[in-house]
Amino acid sequence: MERSNEKGTIKINDHIFGRLVSEAISLTAGKVFPASEKGKLLTGIGGSMPGAGELADNLIIREEADGSLFLQWYVIMSFGASIHRATKLMLDYAEKELKSMFPNQPGRIIIRIVGVKSRLIAVRDLEVERKWN
Repeated sequence: MERSNEKGTIKINDHIFGRLVSEAISLTAGKVFPASEKGKLLTGIGGSMPGAGELADNLIIREEADGSLFLQWYVIMSFGASIHRATKLMLDYAEKELKSMFPNQPGRIIIRIVGVKSRLIAVRDLEVERKWN
């Protein structure tokens, strides 16, 4: 994704978005885990958070026809975790960061909950969305 102004052009790498999602997920204190679109748990070495590159591979990032920014990522929730509380934490953080990177640009974030983890991962298909102008 590129941005231009009177001072020049900057290219925003997908790894930046991967890092943003990683930080948003870490705010939930172990209640949310990154996942692929098909519900596979993404983990790094020793079960830690995967790197920004692997997260970036599992994000959908685009600029819509109306010029708004679109970001979607996939997660697995811990059994018993509050979906409302966890998604609010992640959406608040992501919206604040995206507004600082892209001031005066509308946007939309979707978090897709593709599973719930207890001993096993139960498949789910929930979507939480946030829009701003």
